[in-house]
Amino acid sequence: MQVEFWFNGQRRSLSVIPDVPAQEYLGEIHGRRGTCGDGSCLQCAILLGGRVVTACSLPAYRLDGAEIVDLDGMHGDTLHHDIMRAFDKIGISRCRAALPGLVFLAYQLLSDNPLPGDEDLHEFSRHLTTRCVSREEFERAVRLAGRVHKRKLHEQSR
Repeated sequence: MQVEFWFNGQRRSLSVIPDVPAQEYLGEIHGRRGTCGDGSCLQCAILLGGRVVTACSLPAYRLDGAEIVDLDGMHGDTLHHDIMRAFDKIGISRCRAALPGLVFLAYQLLSDNPLPGDEDLHEFSRHLTTRCVSREEFERAVRLAGRVHKRKLHEQSR
């Protein structure tokens, strides 16, 4: 099956086997491969149409017509910038293997709600499977990024 999609703003075309995980094809494009095979490590996390998914649990046929962004494709995004600054401040950036998944979890949460409540934070932080970042560190960084981002949005709307 031939699929056409946008990856980090560039049009791509691939020949895929429909039910093979998309990671088998995307890993060659963006160079990140998860180690778990079930999405729990979040190393292969991507944005698919603005929603976080793991490429290892996504059938390749779902790539057709999709807009996909990986961590490298987010660099111009202000929310991504605010998340990375908060992660640096809290010390989460040290966790290189899990960083894509952590960023995408934070991005998804803050895209939906710039000031998430404790319940929302706990729901997202339960997906953390890395030992290099605690739930408390992740939640603190997300709160910080959300406050900074909301302040920037407020200033821009004036």
